[in-house]
Amino acid sequence: MTIAAPLEKSAASNDPGDVLADWLEALENALRGGSTEALARLFLPDATWRDFLAFEWDHSNRIGREALVERLAEWSTKWHASGFVPDEGQAPVVIDGAVNAFFRFRTDERSNRAFVVLVQSDEGYAAAVLQTQLDALERFPERSRHHRRDGKVYEVVPGRTRWADDRAKESSFTDSEPVVVVIGGGHNGLAQAARLTALGVPTLVIEKNERIGDNWRKRYSALALHSPIFADDQPYIPFPDTWTAHTPKDKLADWMESYAKLLDLNVWTGTEFLDADYDEDAQRWNLRTRLADGSFRELHPRHVVITTGLNGPPRIPEVRGLDTFTGEWAHTGEYQHASRWAGKRAIVIGAGVSAHELAQDLWEQGADVTMLQRSSTYVISLEATFKYMYGLYTQDKIWTKDYTDQVAFSLPNRSPAALAGLQNIVAAAAEHDRELLDGLTANGFKLEWGPDKTGVIGLHMSGKDGYQFDLGGSRLIAEGKIKVKQGVELVEVDGETLIFSDGSRDRADLILFATGYVQFWDYLKTRFGKAAEKIDRIYVPTDDQGEYPNAWRRSAQPGLWFGPGFVQSSSFFSKWPAFLIKAIEEGIIPRDPDASA
Repeated sequence: MTIAAPLEKSAASNDPGDVLADWLEALENALRGGSTEALARLFLPDATWRDFLAFEWDHSNRIGREALVERLAEWSTKWHASGFVPDEGQAPVVIDGAVNAFFRFRTDERSNRAFVVLVQSDEGYAAAVLQTQLDALERFPERSRHHRRDGKVYEVVPGRTRWADDRAKESSFTDSEPVVVVIGGGHNGLAQAARLTALGVPTLVIEKNERIGDNWRKRYSALALHSPIFADDQPYIPFPDTWTAHTPKDKLADWMESYAKLLDLNVWTGTEFLDADYDEDAQRWNLRTRLADGSFRELHPRHVVITTGLNGPPRIPEVRGLDTFTGEWAHTGEYQHASRWAGKRAIVIGAGVSAHELAQDLWEQGADVTMLQRSSTYVISLEATFKYMYGLYTQDKIWTKDYTDQVAFSLPNRSPAALAGLQNIVAAAAEHDRELLDGLTANGFKLEWGPDKTGVIGLHMSGKDGYQFDLGGSRLIAEGKIKVKQGVELVEVDGETLIFSDGSRDRADLILFATGYVQFWDYLKTRFGKAAEKIDRIYVPTDDQGEYPNAWRRSAQPGLWFGPGFVQSSSFFSKWPAFLIKAIEEGIIPRDPDASA
């Protein structure tokens, strides 16, 4: 996620291309000469460095010049870093007086790309931010552009088979085993499969729904992506210029179905993952599935990637007498459309994104809506979200999506710069949304600001939810059109009467539980047995550097991978498991993450 407002190019006191070239020359000289003193002069005291597989085959970061220089010198020697040259694909630009630039270099087996922010000081230009990432495995390039597959060979081929027949055989895995099985055919699963397929890794996606995209298609009708279209491009196929500015869930579902076909991804729909156990001796999984025709198939991949999200079954709080309710009740996972609730009374339990969107949907269709807010909620308008949180992703973008992603994920999660950036976003958005927020408070809605006032990203990184990107629901509350009962819970139902924890009563025709889902861990343990015991957390940055401990990198269980996340982040993060799996399969790095590489 970005941590800066919209960027505007500005004039440079020196030619930015010359600044970058001089800095790179000094960097390579310092590394070649082994001078940490010379290297230290190239970074500011509070400089940060974040690396994705360009050096160590992992995600890591360093905060502060001393730690950064020590590790950069060590790893550059260990991995033979060399060939530091400006990236010809993106010219340096000056933003707020600093040179923002990309360059390339290589380490053992790898071609890499880096992003640097160079700030002028008394002694010349020094780096405030450095981000490095693996761009290609030198001996195993992606099957794209100059390395793309032929499709049809234009020469005489006796006994030639047809493309459709070849694809059907390839997808069925009748004569072979997939090296990777991806569980879940959503945006993360397809992005992961696309990356692996491009690297020539035989990959199978299994999806329990009848069609790719059903995980979006079957959700409530008012749902749409909350990110700008400029942030949502997926690997290899960007959205067309005629695409809608905001993507409705059904449109996204159809796109995903087309995406899988266009990229020749191997997908089994209507296929349920049952369970899997890991064979330590064979270093492969025994993975059992139930196919669409009801038959069973056991597969033996070396890698399993879970991209089903981190939610288990819907969470329904215990409410006495709920079975006596004379109206209807449902979880948001079952809800579709509000048209039949016109003129009816609805209680929405919860105050997060889904609660707001469905409360708005009900109000728009003529229902009388009350929202039950138990604790507090961070609220940011969609306009402020686009302007501040997604400030890098604009129509007139400075960089392409791939480069913009690199900038967006350039700061370590726990760095002072990242913290300050998030706090600036929250402060700027609050000022932008002042009228909305004041209206919410005036109508009894309790606001949340996130840990250390870091908003939605801070909440997310601390493993919490309780936020709302306002599409209109918050505005309706601020205007008094949707009522709020704050700080209370529904404790009992008696027919049509609802009884709350403060003793108040109300009546309703519909109770809608926007109460989230149970944790993923129970599901993991029942399906993966002993292998799951090694996994404690996935999507909360809890390792010693503030990186995600088991997501998009080798997990504590060899051969078990996790790929959660938003549509905007799937294109960036899906690269790393794909590169790692390819490197493992080609013998470049060991399978066990604890083994020395």
